[in-house]
Amino acid sequence: MKALSRRQWQFIALALLVFAALKVALISWYLQQRQPAAPAVTSVSCSALQQGCALPNGSVLRFVDGPRQRSPFTLTLSKQGSEAPTAEFSMQDMDMGFNRYRFVDGGGHWQAKVTLPACVTGSADWLLDLHQDGHIYRIAFRAS
Repeated sequence: MKALSRRQWQFIALALLVFAALKVALISWYLQQRQPAAPAVTSVSCSALQQGCALPNGSVLRFVDGPRQRSPFTLTLSKQGSEAPTAEFSMQDMDMGFNRYRFVDGGGHWQAKVTLPACVTGSADWLLDLHQDGHIYRIAFRAS
């Protein structure tokens, strides 16, 4: 069997590089198609937490007891959809760890008993991210 010439080796190397680049491109495309896009966060303004905050989807979120630091309080949400919503608390530019609360069926509404995470800065300015039916609603509030 005759040995391959330098030109033949260069052609084989080029073909392998093209094949590798094509493989990387196809894998990247496949992975991008598999990952669903993260839902956009919709900011909701609410000045009367205990009277209720109307959300864009028509449901109403209410802080039954009023938000308090270091004490549990209750959130209710008018029933919308069949999947139980969840709530997470954070602060602006501050990770508060994992603190997701799942709402439970409370008859004609969803409800959750929650406790705000401990904050070492003593700040009372919170963000509530409410996950409901593929949407995320962000409500800024101040705890007492």
